Amino acid sequence: MKSSVFTDRHDCLPLVTETGRAWQGLQRSSSPEMSLRVKELFEHLNGLFGFKPTPEGPIHQECFNCILRYAYPELMIDLADRVFVQHERPMVFLNLDHIHRNRNVDPKPPAVVTDLPDLDGRMESLFRDLAETLSGRPEWREEEPVVRLLAESYSYYMALTKNFPWEDPLKDTIPPGNSRVLDVATGLAGYSLIHDWPPSHPPLVLADHMPFIVEGLTHFKNLLGRPNVEILPTTFPDAGPTSKKFGTIHVSKFLHHLQRDERRRFLGWAWEQLEPGGRLSIIDTDLENNILKEAEDREYRSKLMPGYLETLVKIEDRFCHNLVDDIRELGYTVQEFDFHEYHDQTDAYSHFPGDDLPIRFLGFEIVAQKEY
Repeated sequence: MKSSVFTDRHDCLPLVTETGRAWQGLQRSSSPEMSLRVKELFEHLNGLFGFKPTPEGPIHQECFNCILRYAYPELMIDLADRVFVQHERPMVFLNLDHIHRNRNVDPKPPAVVTDLPDLDGRMESLFRDLAETLSGRPEWREEEPVVRLLAESYSYYMALTKNFPWEDPLKDTIPPGNSRVLDVATGLAGYSLIHDWPPSHPPLVLADHMPFIVEGLTHFKNLLGRPNVEILPTTFPDAGPTSKKFGTIHVSKFLHHLQRDERRRFLGWAWEQLEPGGRLSIIDTDLENNILKEAEDREYRSKLMPGYLETLVKIEDRFCHNLVDDIRELGYTVQEFDFHEYHDQTDAYSHFPGDDLPIRFLGFEIVAQKEY
């Protein structure tokens, strides 16, 4: 594995220099809230680590500070995607088009801009190295300022653009009444759920274990003013009892992360949290397990986005059928069970845009009821 250019040695070269602190790109931004958080984040990281004091160190430092000098506010979104949610957003790169636009209006660009012909490649490599360094150092990644600044930036970006990573039509499936609704391991889909949840609907509880998700959704809910939405920090499958029962528990593309005994524990927990007559709604797929199988081929594996394979969990081949069997065994009545097999070509998981990879998977929906 390639060695990182970053280090926390006492004699490291500073992460941020006056070249970067010019923030030429952010001066043209229409989002002062996000721009402020870009500056705060990198000044904070500057106190944690810098560049190795090697012969190449000053070049790395200058190239990296070109990223900061020409930074765009959405840099925070790209970094957060790589550090916290690569599993949901595998295909993320440094946006060199934004960098170029900001660089082209710089009245006094640093010498490295004209003297280094492979500057773009170096900046992309440094951005990737930064994300991998933060991902690999939990003591930095989980620091309160890092989580907060990236989460709040995500919230402001979603409020400004409505460019939601995932859409979920959950609001259209809720029956009339006042019974609470729980969305399990909500992830980035929580942003669209908060935005679309009608004031007339019953209370919606979004549960997730990741501080980045919890903090971002809480900020977004408060930013939009959604009193009938609650954000609940919870770890599955071993969540504790909730204060009130639910009429609907919705689980979208989460159970394939769990082994069968863990799924059974979750299904038992959900039974205890449902009201009599309550519904358990499950949407899932065995896509990731099939990608793991395909990745046994070296050529296929070499084309995957770096780091993506490590986010996948191997499960049993009969995942879908076993899940239905376990649901019935626990006493639920399966009201709906629909599944389809898909074959496709896509570059969504490829390290090389336009280089499609074959994928095949089973997608399914289950609706089960806890009887009265």
